[in-house]
Amino acid sequence: MNIIVALLLIGGGLSAIFYFRPKTQKDVLEIKYMQTKKISELQDMFNQMDSNGLGNDYREFVELKGTVVSDNLLNTPFSNRKVAYCESKLAQVTETLEQYRDSNGYTRTRAKQNETTISHEKSSQEISMIDDSTQTSVVLEINGTGCKLDIPKTFDRFEPKNNLSNYRYFNSFSWNRYGSETLGFKMTEETIEPNQSLYVIGEAFRVGNKIHVGKPQDNNKPFIITTKSEEDLINKSNQKALFMLVGGIFAIVIGLGIIISKLF
Repeated sequence: MNIIVALLLIGGGLSAIFYFRPKTQKDVLEIKYMQTKKISELQDMFNQMDSNGLGNDYREFVELKGTVVSDNLLNTPFSNRKVAYCESKLAQVTETLEQYRDSNGYTRTRAKQNETTISHEKSSQEISMIDDSTQTSVVLEINGTGCKLDIPKTFDRFEPKNNLSNYRYFNSFSWNRYGSETLGFKMTEETIEPNQSLYVIGEAFRVGNKIHVGKPQDNNKPFIITTKSEEDLINKSNQKALFMLVGGIFAIVIGLGIIISKLF
């Protein structure tokens, strides 16, 4: 069994160093050396392609910076705020008693808390982005396949079940569904605020007469929507790559240590 664990550690370490780390570094290079494009420049390019009869087939990998626009703001489920986009999670927190033996062999009882996700919802409405070059917006395919969405957690709270009457979200809940072991619920929201600044990197293409930005046809290129600045995103990715290198080396050393200890 220990040999299997050792091989898993070594395999995971090698994957982190030679697969996931280079992929992260490649994304950093894409971000670092791309030139930001104005939406007006993107429009001009599609218009030029139209004149050549290629507008509907044209695709371009772009980096954009701008602010969110949304025709209809929505209410967040728990904090009841107006936002352009929301991803929310609701988890049931329960407590059960379990028996275990301590170091002296005595049977003891301890309370154990568990979280079970019972709801995970994402906004379905369209969001768009503009910049200072034009009032024409581009559509961000935020719920599309392959979108790396990096937005802040703006609400994170545990509420005992006796306090849930303060939240409209729970008005229709039937408490018969939940046992007496339920302590309460953990609620989280990740949101994009109205007029929020965004950094976007992805592939621009046209749907009808509207420019969309979504996942590139080349799977090696990233599709990122984030509220972070370009500089913060590069720093975060560099830290992630370093963590993969150090963690991978550590996992390999531990795995080899287990194997050597078994052989000798």
